[in-house]
Amino acid sequence: MYAVGIDLAWSPRNPTGIAVASLSNGGWRLRRVTADPVSNEEILAEIEGAVGEAPAVLAIDAPLVVPHRTRGRDGDRMITRVFGPYDAGVYPATKRTIGRYGGARIWRLVDDLTERGFLHDCRIPPGRPGRYVFETYPHAATVALFRLPRILKYKARQGRTNGERIEAFRELERRLRSLRRFEPALDGVGTHFIRDVGSCRGAGLKDYEDRLDAILCAYIAAYYWTWGTRRCAIFGSLEGGYIVTPFSGELAARVPTGDPVVTYEPRRP
Repeated sequence: MYAVGIDLAWSPRNPTGIAVASLSNGGWRLRRVTADPVSNEEILAEIEGAVGEAPAVLAIDAPLVVPHRTRGRDGDRMITRVFGPYDAGVYPATKRTIGRYGGARIWRLVDDLTERGFLHDCRIPPGRPGRYVFETYPHAATVALFRLPRILKYKARQGRTNGERIEAFRELERRLRSLRRFEPALDGVGTHFIRDVGSCRGAGLKDYEDRLDAILCAYIAAYYWTWGTRRCAIFGSLEGGYIVTPFSGELAARVPTGDPVVTYEPRRP
């Protein structure tokens, strides 16, 4: 079984981060990380070269289902309500906004994966080998997995200094290393880090950002395949658009009681 994380660029002109982990003896090990693929064909070739026809679960950071041209998705609104206080809200995904960046390549990639035997669904059967693909959101996942008071601000934003980003990258590295103590465990992460992230600038930092986001997505794939909605939540629906993220009872308290937008089914004692 493989877990594949894809930090998918909306534009077909920008590179995409891909990370691949394999399951062996009850634990996951990170095998490959790259941010070289640009076209959908290169992305598919990277996936096929890593997993072949084996069972694999793919977690993609990109809006895979966007039904409306100008109206946002219900799942996006609820993600922002729950995770906004942690600075992990999302911009509403609409066909118009995504189209400005050439984002139709996202949906073509989903079609190509479906043709290759991957089932696209926001629900996957935990622990059952198969070929699955779903949408996720790394910022929300880091808040839930690492119990952060705020997201780690390693992405380039106006007013954010290079030094602040470097410190956030180092903290993200520490958090990713800690996944070897999680359940399920992910080992081998540190071998894919840059020796001195402080020496990176500009495009080098963007490349590293894509790689680390892909590692996060690969772990989310393994985590959701292991736990399903016992430790993850589905915001939205397959028909109306959705996001899957690790979740917790503390975060669930921010969801209005009985709200149908969020699916979270923790195991009762």
